[in-house]
Amino acid sequence: MTERVLVGNVLLLKRREVAINPDAEYSLIGVYSFGKGIFHRDPKPGAELGGYRFFAVKPGDLVLSNIQAWEGAIARAGEQDAGTIGTHRFLTYVPRDEESIDTRWARWFFLSEPGMRLIRSAAPGTIMRNRTLAIDRFEALEIPLPPIDEQRRVAERLDRIEAAAGELRRRSEYASTLSDALAVSIASRPDLSDAAKKASGWRRVRLGSAMQPAIERVTVEAGESYPNVGVYSFGRGLFEKPEIAGASTSAATLNRIRAGQFIYSRLFAFEGAYTYVATEFDGSYVSNEFPAFDIDPEQLDARWLATFLRSPQRWAELGGRSKGLGVRRQRVPVEAVVAYKVWLPPITMQHAMVRAIDRVEKATAMRGVANERIDALLPAALNEAFSALS
Repeated sequence: MTERVLVGNVLLLKRREVAINPDAEYSLIGVYSFGKGIFHRDPKPGAELGGYRFFAVKPGDLVLSNIQAWEGAIARAGEQDAGTIGTHRFLTYVPRDEESIDTRWARWFFLSEPGMRLIRSAAPGTIMRNRTLAIDRFEALEIPLPPIDEQRRVAERLDRIEAAAGELRRRSEYASTLSDALAVSIASRPDLSDAAKKASGWRRVRLGSAMQPAIERVTVEAGESYPNVGVYSFGRGLFEKPEIAGASTSAATLNRIRAGQFIYSRLFAFEGAYTYVATEFDGSYVSNEFPAFDIDPEQLDARWLATFLRSPQRWAELGGRSKGLGVRRQRVPVEAVVAYKVWLPPITMQHAMVRAIDRVEKATAMRGVANERIDALLPAALNEAFSALS
């Protein structure tokens, strides 16, 4: 039978103060918001930890961040957290009686909707710095407490769902990584030697031989507004930005872009901000930081090029560096792009590659829908487990 109890009557704040040795290394914990668990900061020698008080964290502790608990920074320490420490900001609780409350269940309850309502009532305030979970307010909360066997059953079920959802998400992310690599591989055919490419009609050319800078400059009028776009990093395409109001921008001119053009961000080229202009962005406007190019359709498919350039090695080469990504935020000039040499397949082959890439990307999009369902598993299970206790 579920009873109503005060948190402080079933959970005990356990402070295990650690005497810091300046010559020893310590791993400090943090707690992710939204129930994402505990993370470890890089180990530091005690001499660099400052004058704070530190407390040991042990497996089985219910750990709450007193400044972020209101947004779900609540976790249970596992074996992997043994030997870590936290500042006074992290409240570590243990059961007063292990046959009365299970900290696994307590973690899940406080992350549920009824539990979060209680936590937020104990962390009042309207701005983040005022939303501190005070120990006395937390321990004065009244919570519903089922029998211990029911708590363990619920906790075990939710733990299994969390683990399964996490594994599904990891596999989906790995599959997406493979899909991205497959798309780049389709466009570049690293399995073919230079001689084989040449024999199949590929040509080694400068990009400038198949595309030219396109500047359609428009004078900004105070009474007009201009649809604006940006370029995602890592080859993820264009995205819509808030319209530019002519009356409030300092820009005297903007550049209009057209569907089918190739475009990139000079500022974020170092991390793959190269793409093509899709039909829905035809007629949008960008600043001079986003050079666009008209494509010779007899030689080049802009979608093929955008996929071909979805490679960190090519970002480095375009930035004038042979290895790695080099210095961040180094602008890539138009001259470097038009001078860049590629193995260019025949246009019919590029079109066929793009069709194959489309199929890969549709499969990736379907995984996105599946990921939404995976992400909904745990909230649905939480709601089912605790809605009757609100």
